[in-house]
Amino acid sequence: MARFFSLSLAAALVCQVAARTNIAVLEVGQGGVVRRSTSNSPKSTVEGVSSFWSSVHDVVNGKQRRRMQHSGMTLVPDLFNRADGGIVVGIMGNGVDLASMPTVAGIVEGASNDAIGHFHLSGQKGAELIERSSGEFVEDLDASLSAKVKELANKESNNSLESIAVRVENEASASVVDAAVARALKAVQKLASETGSTIVVHLVVEEEEGAARRRLTSRRLEDENENENDNDNNDNENDNNENNNADGEDDDGAQQNSAYYSAGYYDSSGNWVSGYRTIYQIQLFNTNLWTSLGLLLILTYAIGLMVNMPLMPDTLLFGESAKMMGE
Repeated sequence: MARFFSLSLAAALVCQVAARTNIAVLEVGQGGVVRRSTSNSPKSTVEGVSSFWSSVHDVVNGKQRRRMQHSGMTLVPDLFNRADGGIVVGIMGNGVDLASMPTVAGIVEGASNDAIGHFHLSGQKGAELIERSSGEFVEDLDASLSAKVKELANKESNNSLESIAVRVENEASASVVDAAVARALKAVQKLASETGSTIVVHLVVEEEEGAARRRLTSRRLEDENENENDNDNNDNENDNNENNNADGEDDDGAQQNSAYYSAGYYDSSGNWVSGYRTIYQIQLFNTNLWTSLGLLLILTYAIGLMVNMPLMPDTLLFGESAKMMGE
């Protein structure tokens, strides 16, 4: 009995670790309300994602509030630009298999380059995230998403976060949900273009442990096969490229991972170009500015005291000189 309980507990722990909740963040419309940070780890928690939602949107869970975001996250809200609204789309259930959901898979895995960034949570946390955002589970995702988009269009720009979720039970429903997500994104894009607004879409996908394990295993095997073929056919060429590009890759990695550089790109001359300022640059500028102004103020005050010093005869020297004159 004890052995059976131990095996059951171990199996449950393995399933919990194998399952994963993926969150993709998309900007639809004008953009510029969410920025990438210098952090390289997309791993987060339910509390971390909730703090991110509360920092990006003014109204979450029906309450108008903003709270401090957890540190070390890959995405942060812009300091000056605010979103006009947001929507959380949750996809979860035993039938979630990204292999049969090309639109969702492209966004979650980063192949489509539509997402600004991603968060990865260990375990099945989708239902808890939907509850944190005051969402509801629906049967017809297509109709419900259309209704949510219309609500965003009719609401004033109070930057509220709407939430909706659907359960996927089989491959057929997965394809239907994938098509509904594609249509909803187009509808949100049309709304944002017509109103000149920015809407942030948070796509929450909870993968069943078996599907996630099969997909990751298949991808790993494909990568290994591709690497083996490339190594067999291009051994000499790869060696030369590695030697020639080693210094450049080190410089690029150090530059992109440095806190002194923000999001940007390399121009045709190989120079790093960025129109944004990092926290480090802002702190350094303010430190140098106010230190310089403080020292200049002290120097000006000291010079003013010296210039305006009253001219008085020295008591000791004046007394001695008077004696000499009297003699």
